Amino acid sequence: MTQPSSRLVFITFALAFFVILLGAYTRLTDAGLSCPDWPNCYGYMTAPHTDAQLAGAAKQYPMTPVNVKKAWTEMTHRYFAGTEGILILILAISTLFARQYKQLKSSALAITLVALVLVQVMLGMLTVTEKLKPVIVLAHLLTGLSILSLLWWAYVDARWRDQFLARSTRLSRWIGAGLLIVAAQIALGGWVSTHYAGLACVDFPYCNGQLLPNLQWSHLDSDLISIHMLHRIGAFFTACYIGVLSLVLLNNSFLRANGLVLLALIGLQITLGILNIVWLRPVSIALIHQAVAILLLLTVIATLIKSTYFTRKRYV
Repeated sequence: MTQPSSRLVFITFALAFFVILLGAYTRLTDAGLSCPDWPNCYGYMTAPHTDAQLAGAAKQYPMTPVNVKKAWTEMTHRYFAGTEGILILILAISTLFARQYKQLKSSALAITLVALVLVQVMLGMLTVTEKLKPVIVLAHLLTGLSILSLLWWAYVDARWRDQFLARSTRLSRWIGAGLLIVAAQIALGGWVSTHYAGLACVDFPYCNGQLLPNLQWSHLDSDLISIHMLHRIGAFFTACYIGVLSLVLLNNSFLRANGLVLLALIGLQITLGILNIVWLRPVSIALIHQAVAILLLLTVIATLIKSTYFTRKRYV
């Protein structure tokens, strides 16, 4: 068996990206509990849509009326998520049994991906059975992002492994810190989303007429305004750090392109965040806002890998 194809890695990564956005769309359109059971939907492998299926669903779940459109949204998300899991399993097996690719890092990556997929399946089930409990929904989102990030890391690492000259940069630790900051900010955004706190403040830069409302720091699991404002504060800190990091990267000829992309993404993300508030969170803007957040995360990961390669090859 030969080395896993980078094309397969990219296809799996692209599907994982799509699944995360489809999950966001499911949540934004309130379709997360449109199927009251799991993995079926009202006892069927598809969303009930025929007269007989609708009658059977009404009889079995009389307290949960069928919304066919939302049920199909939920089941479509499950179908694509299942396909992603199968591709990851194929990718992991091909990596573990590749005769010319037995590296500890690659094997660890494959095993970690399989473990995360198993955790994600369990969380997907609990998301339904626990009725969208915020901590479970957030864990589901972060596990999906972890899978996506590892797939992206594997793809970029494979494509760039032998392509750079012996250059060096000492920016890796600062880029790594930026990665943690962006990841934390995405987690805060997920906390806002799972609590439906996006419209807790309906104006900007104020929050319901107050520049800094009274925050209930001891109730960050229930006070919607505090949850919303924590995300805003995190956004300000993230924008400052990534903005300064981008300007520093512009002075490095090999990382200049990464700096430009980061600067553009952080500017776009700030704009989308503001529009989300003043336009009362339209689904399209909210989806783009999440997509750009993910792109920002992936760009920081790519930048970190690139800087690490420069450092390594200096001492080879």
